[in-house]
Amino acid sequence: MTMTMLNTDTPLTMENFPAWAETLIKELDLDLLEREQGADYYQWLVSFEESRLFLCFQHYADCAWLQPLSEQDRDVADWLSKQWNG
Repeated sequence: MTMTMLNTDTPLTMENFPAWAETLIKELDLDLLEREQGADYYQWLVSFEESRLFLCFQHYADCAWLQPLSEQDRDVADWLSKQWNG
């Protein structure tokens, strides 16, 4: 399964990811269901219509992406990523 990285204007860090993610959630009209944070990652559970996705960020990889929870949500994750990336 390939992931489409989400574009950012500035490099993401553990400190600035939450504010950036809140903007993405608002712009894409997502619902935030749950937040998880580890030492070097964020994983937020979001929904869009009937689809559930993880909004993921890995500090050491310096990237963020939408990960579908099921194969049925793959097209939604791809579409949302394209909407964000322009």
